[in-house]
Amino acid sequence: MSLPLMEQGQQWLMERLGTLSVKEQHQLSAAILRTGKLEELADKTGWELQTAILHMDPEVAVDAVNCLLSLDGYEVCFPAGSYAQLGRFYLQHEGHLPERAMYYADLESLGRRYEDQHPGLFIGDCYVEYPEHPSAPRYTGQGIIPEDDEWSVKVKLSSPAVPEGVWLRLPDHSLVNDGKPDEVEIALHELRVNSLEDCVLMDARCCIPQLGDLMEQFADAQELINAGNDLGYALEEQGQGMPHFTERFATALEFENCRDLRLALDIIQNLHCYEWVLRDDLKDFGRRKLLEAGVSENLLDSDCINLEGYGANLLEEAGYVLTSDESAYIARNNREFLYEWSNPEEVGMTLQ
Repeated sequence: MSLPLMEQGQQWLMERLGTLSVKEQHQLSAAILRTGKLEELADKTGWELQTAILHMDPEVAVDAVNCLLSLDGYEVCFPAGSYAQLGRFYLQHEGHLPERAMYYADLESLGRRYEDQHPGLFIGDCYVEYPEHPSAPRYTGQGIIPEDDEWSVKVKLSSPAVPEGVWLRLPDHSLVNDGKPDEVEIALHELRVNSLEDCVLMDARCCIPQLGDLMEQFADAQELINAGNDLGYALEEQGQGMPHFTERFATALEFENCRDLRLALDIIQNLHCYEWVLRDDLKDFGRRKLLEAGVSENLLDSDCINLEGYGANLLEEAGYVLTSDESAYIARNNREFLYEWSNPEEVGMTLQ
């Protein structure tokens, strides 16, 4: 029996399973084994895993989809393929024991102690911790599968030892997580190389499709991964609490006709250089401007003035542009736009 998913659901599964990073494969194996229902999938990867899930009993297939939706709750310790390695991982990243003092530590006992405090299981060269509080199933088998949006760029790399390549998912959080190895180091280990310089860039995907073909924009894996990390960190920070951050960023990308990841990185760091008015706020905007001009509140409250139309007219005269979805008006202000990634002459932007 085939999984009764609409075409959109099947495409979601094919894309999600087809671009699983090495870290995610370990997380998925742990999530699958924890269910107690999907053990036959635990050792499958790639197309074999896709085919198996798409042709499973519907109820079990839904469990597999929910496993995919819960991966971010599974912490991965690497390298930690044994109790001794897990003990060393603990001392390096949480116990902060000096390297020379590790010779006096019972690493295996420490690893078992860590397992008692953080239940999980060994998968390959990793120890995968179970979530402290398992998340409720997010998909019931009906409707649209929730969006997989907790990433910025996915990169596929190959090496002489692994010519078919592996995926990694950005941002890599090692730089902001006390140096704990994350996506990049786990992928390099799987590729059996020491650095990104030893890898070949095979494919890349961006969470913002309109940014175009990343393979044409980047020839160097390290530079692409740096850019993907910066985009990921910025998306996670959400402009440090800026209201409507996601909508503002999308609107600015459209305003600049952005089709390049480097320019997108500059835009996301310069959102203060754009003035932005929601179409839903046009009435309040028009009212405020008339009050500033000395119009009485009694007249404005009479419903005899089209405040929304007046507000739109003011914005258009000031050079604001209505977005394609007609949700907001946007314009550049005179604040300095700082370029870190892109060259303004190459992308055709006008300095204000």
